[in-house]
Amino acid sequence: MRQSDEKHILGTASTEILLWSSRRDLIAVSNSSGEVFLRRLSWSKVWKLPKTGDGVKVTAIVWRPDSVVLAVGYSSGDMTLVDVESGDIVHTFNPCGEPITALSWENSIASLNEEAENLLLPELLPQPSKVNSSKLDTGSMLEGDKDLKNEEMLSLLWIGLKNGLVYGYAFGLFPCCLLKLSKLSGMNETIGAVRSICPNGDHSQLCILADLRAGRSEVLLMTVDTPLITYCLKELYGLGVLYRQITGLMDCLISAQKALQEAWEDALVDLESKMVRYDNNDGQSSLSVDLMELLMFGHAGIKLEKFLVTDLTDKGLKRIGQAVELSYSNMQKLLVKHIVCANYQLSHYLTQLCGLAKQEDRFSCLGLQVNLCLSACRAAGSFTAKTAELQQVIDGSIKYLKTFFRWLYVTILRLSDEPIPPELATSTQQDVRFIANFLAKDFETDGQVRLDRIGQYLRNESLTSITSSKTRPWDMLAEACQTITNFPDSDLFQPRAERSLVQEFTHLEQQVKASFEAIPSAVGQTASLPFMTNLTLDCQSDGLDKIKITSRSINQPKDRCNLIGLTNSATPSSGFYLFEFASEKERKNLTRAAFFSFRRCDHLPPGEYKLSDMQFYNNEVMSVLLLTEENTTSIFLQLSLALLREQLAPIMSRRGPFNSSFQTELFASSFRVFNDFQATALGLSSSRKVAAIFSAAKRKVRIFDMEVEEEEDVEDEDQDIEDVSDLSQEISKDGGNQKDVSDVDMAVSP
Repeated sequence: MRQSDEKHILGTASTEILLWSSRRDLIAVSNSSGEVFLRRLSWSKVWKLPKTGDGVKVTAIVWRPDSVVLAVGYSSGDMTLVDVESGDIVHTFNPCGEPITALSWENSIASLNEEAENLLLPELLPQPSKVNSSKLDTGSMLEGDKDLKNEEMLSLLWIGLKNGLVYGYAFGLFPCCLLKLSKLSGMNETIGAVRSICPNGDHSQLCILADLRAGRSEVLLMTVDTPLITYCLKELYGLGVLYRQITGLMDCLISAQKALQEAWEDALVDLESKMVRYDNNDGQSSLSVDLMELLMFGHAGIKLEKFLVTDLTDKGLKRIGQAVELSYSNMQKLLVKHIVCANYQLSHYLTQLCGLAKQEDRFSCLGLQVNLCLSACRAAGSFTAKTAELQQVIDGSIKYLKTFFRWLYVTILRLSDEPIPPELATSTQQDVRFIANFLAKDFETDGQVRLDRIGQYLRNESLTSITSSKTRPWDMLAEACQTITNFPDSDLFQPRAERSLVQEFTHLEQQVKASFEAIPSAVGQTASLPFMTNLTLDCQSDGLDKIKITSRSINQPKDRCNLIGLTNSATPSSGFYLFEFASEKERKNLTRAAFFSFRRCDHLPPGEYKLSDMQFYNNEVMSVLLLTEENTTSIFLQLSLALLREQLAPIMSRRGPFNSSFQTELFASSFRVFNDFQATALGLSSSRKVAAIFSAAKRKVRIFDMEVEEEEDVEDEDQDIEDVSDLSQEISKDGGNQKDVSDVDMAVSP
């Protein structure tokens, strides 16, 4: 290894998590303040994710297998998916409100190849863009704004919680599995925080490390078989794709409704800004009453005349009319271009979901129910009908407003003794009826200008003014097509006349959620727990969150297993346990383990060592950070996994405690000594051949290139070995307080 850079860490917060991307020269770093930074190999900052709240900490970080998305788990229970390129949050959710304690995100190596005629889903439709609700111009759309980039392969995000639950999310979005570890174990004690999750290649088995809640310093290691995930991999892939499309469309509808609300409020503000100036001190009438008297009798009171001529004015009325008309036009665009378009696509995908649910031989075991999918389909249809109804109401309101503003404009000109344009001089009885209806029903609510005929559709409450059944689009269709009445109610849309648009959308959300709600529990109920052992650690029960844990899944043709390493106490510790869970058919459910102590490690300089961090570098090497007893010297140690695994002993009991009766000898393949650097944390990337080693005391991080080709000549190599020999003697004499010796490497043949 060769040092390529050294950087100082700015700020007062301490670094807690370092995680390299497996495909890019990027490292995710979280600190004690709850912030997340994405940095390059040069340690330059790409973006920063601010903290989500006071006292909320980052508890786990994991990269999506393609390194396009970063998943961040918080102590509040929130999960955040961040687009790596832009730093935008693309999705947030909270599984059940419990703090997140472990994350794992892996592809499934099982094949998804199918013949063209057996594909579950037709080609996906192009998804409509979200609306930039902060701008009045609804024509400006955010193309691809904050969309989660799709994956070709099925990946599963596993989330471990503090209450002993494990959730599985296909593509990081679709909840497809729920494991209740306490129920699976059948133990009297309740299982606590999940510390580590390591799935095998096809996700048919999970290796899990979790706490016991009994107040003891014990952890449980278990393997959980999830055969239904492998058996129904194609079905889960199809459901995950549909769920991804459906949730994306629901987000589009939410943003469009928010923009619709803002457009209506803009129209209201423009109108109220002038109308609110009218003040009638007698308390017996209002602006709408006085305007109605003016319409009926042609006479304006002194206050109304002063308000119209002096405060409102003809030019001011023109500006208000144009602004209100523009807001109404924006609302129509939002309905037609965004809400209607997104809802039609949503209905399309919900219809496909119903088609999948009717294939009961493939999907009933996953908990997908036909009746719930049909209910969601009907709810989408009801929302469509309510959208068409609101379109008609807006069209009618525009006619009312135009007629009202034209009459009011002519009245102001007449009161001001200004000439009236010939095209505005005449009005019909129908115009008078329009204006009277507008003033009586839509203009005011509780003495305030509210334009409530449209506003009632945008509130989460029942309509106060229900449209006549003769003008509602769905009722008109039912009346025109008499054959509709012959269909059973279960096959028809069921829009409620008294429901607002917001209420219909809330109902749609509930039905869509109910369609997928039973799937996680149905998959989780098929899981089994073939192996479980409890392990007593040398630390207090409240220090279990400070033990170091690392895991790796090996998926070689002749070597398929999961490895979990953990320290025997809160770091720094005197050694570590290594567990191997075999997953190939020949060695299925074979578990081996051993405890490795640094008191029995050849080739290291004499002295007492404590482990401060550990990680798997690749399938062949485990990397360990050691500290001397005086915390003055650090050693970066590379251990051969092949040699470690040779010394593992089988665990014969499938249930019960694990006892390691002997300490196994360690063989260091290479190590590096840091005399002036108290290393406390480690970040590794074997694919990029890079390591980041962090020093908490000096607030520095050193970047190293790994697997560097040796360029020194024989004399330099001899000098290095001589330096190590001298260093060993110094450490043995004065405890490693020598500070003038430079960092050195040493490679040892096993």
